[in-house]
Amino acid sequence: MKMKKLWCILLMAMFLLPCKPGKAQDDCLNTLKKAKQLYEQGLIDDIPKILSSCMQSGFTRAQRIEAYKLIILTYLFDDNQFEAEKSMDEFLHKFPEYEVMPNDPVEFVYLLQSYKTSLLYSVNLFVGPNFSTRRIIEPYSTLDQNQSTLSDQPGTGFQFGIGLSRNLRKSLSVNVDFIYAFQNYSYSNSSNIQLGTDNFQFVKIQSKEKLNQLSLPVSLTYGFGKGNLNYFVRLGGEAGMATKSTLSIERSSDILSVTENNYDIQKKRQKYYYAVLMGGGLEYKVPRGYLVLDIRYHMGLNNMTKTQGRYSDPVLVSKYFYIDDDFAINYLSINIGYYFSIYQSRKKKN
Repeated sequence: MKMKKLWCILLMAMFLLPCKPGKAQDDCLNTLKKAKQLYEQGLIDDIPKILSSCMQSGFTRAQRIEAYKLIILTYLFDDNQFEAEKSMDEFLHKFPEYEVMPNDPVEFVYLLQSYKTSLLYSVNLFVGPNFSTRRIIEPYSTLDQNQSTLSDQPGTGFQFGIGLSRNLRKSLSVNVDFIYAFQNYSYSNSSNIQLGTDNFQFVKIQSKEKLNQLSLPVSLTYGFGKGNLNYFVRLGGEAGMATKSTLSIERSSDILSVTENNYDIQKKRQKYYYAVLMGGGLEYKVPRGYLVLDIRYHMGLNNMTKTQGRYSDPVLVSKYFYIDDDFAINYLSINIGYYFSIYQSRKKKN
């Protein structure tokens, strides 16, 4: 019997709970209609009080906009400029991207146009893949470089980040980002020997390096375009810190093969790196922000190898015939993100 009663209560809750928001919206819609009727009749004293119960919850977005307009018009009709401007401040705080509609009352439009609303900051969240490769500054090898072949292959990783943009003027912004990136790149070195008419592979060294880094890019962006879809170009610099570096390496020949996976090579890498940053992308306007496609090319400037320790690792040098080249890291990143806009509204000076 108790279980039957419990099931009845649960079923009633399932059917009744979804109805409450709908009932609240119906009540607030009737409240808005009543307030409009009172305004048309010139009975304006109680309109702000009547609408206040639904301003926080109960109205849809469109209904809340209509309610704010009605409250502002009520205060203007009552010659209460202070409360009208106070309500306009609240309205622009909640709806900074509002655009004048053809049927908006002249008094409301006049007060709205006495304010200036500017995009001040944006908080940026983004994620995407990257494609990294080495840029050789000076090659080093245990093999005869005149008779060996050096090859670099790009690797695919990904990064995610958060940033802050500050508008300097209408089309120009300064941007600061914090990015954590997972990168990898491969390279090989091989040498053959000729014995009579036969060509033998003397040795082939294949390496794949994984690098985790935290970076701080600072850049300027310039935007152009009209409507909801706009474009931008980017130029800046970047400083970063390597947090982890591992090496997977294989030395092989026609006779034998030896391998090592995830060998810690962090002590042989520079802790900090620097890069030039350039790129561009597009942004699509959505409520309170933009959906953004951001493509960046990062060109490394400094040597990532600690030159004083080049020959100091007996495992790499003796077992795998491996010696670090002097190299910088270049990579291409493709980011998809959402940039949340923060506006500032203030009264224009007369």
